[in-house]
Amino acid sequence: MNFKQMETRCPGAVYVSQARLDHWSYFINTNGYAGIEEKTNSYTLGCVWELGENHLQSLDRYEAVNEGYYDRARIQVMLVPSRIEKETVVYLSNNRKYGKPAPNYQNEVIEGAGHVGLPEDYIQKLLKWS
Repeated sequence: MNFKQMETRCPGAVYVSQARLDHWSYFINTNGYAGIEEKTNSYTLGCVWELGENHLQSLDRYEAVNEGYYDRARIQVMLVPSRIEKETVVYLSNNRKYGKPAPNYQNEVIEGAGHVGLPEDYIQKLLKWS
């Protein structure tokens, strides 16, 4: 979500929209980084970017896909506010044990939440992981 990070990792990527994923929840793993997991009666918010194959390769490296930290997957999300369903790429953590954020990590997440205009009550939910 963080515009500054995306500018560095994926130059030329285009922000599309906020997104909502029902029955999934945000968490921090024991490595100190974010993941999402399936969870009934929950939801997570984020955003969608328009990416090229070069961007996906860059993100695969950043998310350490080859090292087994994250897997790239496809999932249906709902764009906000249009409510249009769209298949998107997500990175799913292979470490699903809860932990605490790495130093400054949560600040970058919260900053990104602000960049895409996520609601304050959701930002407060994210802050509980700090």
